[in-house]
Amino acid sequence: MYLCIDIGGTKTIIALVNKRGKILHSVKFPTSTSQDAFYSYLTQQINASFVISEVDAISIAMPGIVKNNRATWLGNLPWHDFDLAAMLKRDYDKPAYVENDANLAALAEARKSPQKTLYFTFSTGIGGGVIRDGKIIKKYQDFEPGHTQYTYLGRKAEWEDIAAASAIHQKYGKLVSDISGREAWDDIIERLLLGLVPFTASIKPDRIIFGGPLGLELPRYRRQLRQKLAAYLPKNVQMPRLIKAHYGSFSVIQGCYLYAKSHQKTH
Repeated sequence: MYLCIDIGGTKTIIALVNKRGKILHSVKFPTSTSQDAFYSYLTQQINASFVISEVDAISIAMPGIVKNNRATWLGNLPWHDFDLAAMLKRDYDKPAYVENDANLAALAEARKSPQKTLYFTFSTGIGGGVIRDGKIIKKYQDFEPGHTQYTYLGRKAEWEDIAAASAIHQKYGKLVSDISGREAWDDIIERLLLGLVPFTASIKPDRIIFGGPLGLELPRYRRQLRQKLAAYLPKNVQMPRLIKAHYGSFSVIQGCYLYAKSHQKTH
């Protein structure tokens, strides 16, 4: 079995997943901005909620850029020099693997398709991954779409500060699932298009999968978004299918499971 850890900007999920990908048990807690406090609480949760002797490997999803099994830059989290895999391996004597969270979510959502898949998560920030034939495309290994800058309503900002679920919550004072009204959704769609248009035009995916709280609301605005995206794309770019994430809030956990399983097969 695998202990899968999904570290987000605001919350962390730990799940025990069996070798068939079934989640047996999970716990969730707020992600502390202090890395020492985070690690202390993480290990408390592991010790209290899981039997580590049942675990074959630990798989960790972290935001930002990951190199050599270590996060070198953590995006919205103010952590630094945090070799989490090494610490967990030391304390639990289990193999531990780290990868970018959006890459892992993309891996889970696209694993059964040979097509080029572009995945976005619209949550605290905006993450992304590009998959073909069930593998992360190396060219996009460090894909960080949320930190690209755009100008919206006369203000220049990173895409995630304009269109992430957290930015929409700040704008409207409510969760995206509670937002109603054509004017509000017109505004949200325009915010999404800032990044969707150039990334779709440059990557040319067959499919775009939407995750995170805002992505999971896709059925509410898919038709209008498709119409506007098609109108903005260059004529030589085929309109991709727009799909809601199949695994919902557990896309990253499922990606952790696949990542750990693939590493265990090679050892």
